[in-house]
Amino acid sequence: MIDYHVHTERCGHATGTVDLYAGAAAKKGIREIGFAEHAPMPEEIRGGLTMPVSEIEPYFKDVLECRTRFEGTVDVRLGMEVDYPLFHSFPAALFSDPRIDFLIGSCHFIDGWAFDHPAHVDGFRDRDIDDIYAAYFTIIESMVSSGLFDIVGHFDIVKKFGHRPRRDFLPAVERIARAMARGGVAVEINTGGLRHPVGEIYPSAEILRVLFEANVPATISSDAHTPDQVGYMLPRALEAAAAAGYTTIASFSGRKRHDITL
Repeated sequence: MIDYHVHTERCGHATGTVDLYAGAAAKKGIREIGFAEHAPMPEEIRGGLTMPVSEIEPYFKDVLECRTRFEGTVDVRLGMEVDYPLFHSFPAALFSDPRIDFLIGSCHFIDGWAFDHPAHVDGFRDRDIDDIYAAYFTIIESMVSSGLFDIVGHFDIVKKFGHRPRRDFLPAVERIARAMARGGVAVEINTGGLRHPVGEIYPSAEILRVLFEANVPATISSDAHTPDQVGYMLPRALEAAAAAGYTTIASFSGRKRHDITL
């Protein structure tokens, strides 16, 4: 079992140190844990969402020292979750930093609107739902085509509060899936959606089948924001992977993918 997307207190909206998360993984029999702290955003919008640039090095130090402490018990991986389109506050040098094991690309903003933040959910009332989905998938397609990331985070998080499109967006998903396959970009089967109003894993079973059929690799994650959420409902993620046809899941080291048999 692996868990490739967990956060810590450094991001401002999670709790717990790296050791508490790694310890929780060890207790639950999770053999690899991937720390994916939110990458820095500009100061004016960062509050409670990400760490400042000044905390990147302390974050790396914490994770790498945790790796040493838990050696032989849990394999600790160093990653980051990076918002796309990129903010100027993200140091471009991190894309080639040899200490990083994986980078998750995610979209949380559409034209400056934090659409997945509970404080801004009213924005769905002011916009056409199909326009929202179209804008979201356009960003995801551009993100995948950038070649900057190893994993697409919570592929269809735009559904977080239960808002569904009227149009069929599978053609857009199919284009993204082909681009992911060409670039070797994995999708995460993220159980975090089960904790939110949508009550569904990211991505949906239908989307996951499209991704599998396009030969897109998959990993699994809890998107934990507290130590007790480590491993949250991961058996459901494995079931979803198997139902879509997957026989392996992906892990990462030094930005290289390694496949683990289910």
